[in-house]
Amino acid sequence: MAAGAAALSVLVALGADAADLSDNQVARMLAGADPARPVDLAAKDLSFLDLSGLDFKRARLGRANLHATDLAGADLSGADLAGAHLDRSTVQKANFTGADLHGASLLRLSVTSEIDVSPRMFEDAPNFERANLSGARIYARLSGANFRGANLTHASFSNYRMTIIELHPLTVLDSAVFSGADLEGADLSHARLAFARLDGARLRGAVLRETDLTGADLTGADLTGADVTGANFDQAVLRDVKGLGTVVGLDRAVNVDRVRH
Repeated sequence: MAAGAAALSVLVALGADAADLSDNQVARMLAGADPARPVDLAAKDLSFLDLSGLDFKRARLGRANLHATDLAGADLSGADLAGAHLDRSTVQKANFTGADLHGASLLRLSVTSEIDVSPRMFEDAPNFERANLSGARIYARLSGANFRGANLTHASFSNYRMTIIELHPLTVLDSAVFSGADLEGADLSHARLAFARLDGARLRGAVLRETDLTGADLTGADLTGADVTGANFDQAVLRDVKGLGTVVGLDRAVNVDRVRH
């Protein structure tokens, strides 16, 4: 155990040394910045840095490398993160409201412990309200995250780990909020969205194969042309859903007889 911790410390140290700037340099740049003239950090290597709690003041971070960067509590609202690499970054309570994350990579984000099932798990969730995540790849445990009004067109949430006896979803969005979000063409295959809010969401042509929608609220959602083959609709709310007659694979979905209208 001690050897593993030591190895991790070495990796973090090497990563910080490889970054283009130190965390202190980034903090100083942002402290003197004006949101009207954002700091330009586009394509910079900021991997493994501790940037927690910083106000990025709409900084330009397009194509930046933020691998394993600590962004806990950071304010990235309105920031340009198009094509940025945020894999394994810590996003506990991070604010991405209105940020541009189109084409970004958000794999294995860290929010809380994977075994944490306390209310704190939802309190620590990041905020992506009205963010542009079109074409982004998002494989993470983001229970309780806020995607209200976000652009998630053609985003991919689909990933899972196969064991000898079952599939384990790597994308967990239990109780996440997608109210009014645009998920046209998004791939949510194998993702878990138990009790998620998808009311008024646009899911035209979305792929929901084997998706767990237990208790999810899809009131007024548009499912035109969506593929729900193998999806679990146990106790899901399908009141006033649009395009239900065009849905693919509804006859092969699970617990359709247990939906609520």
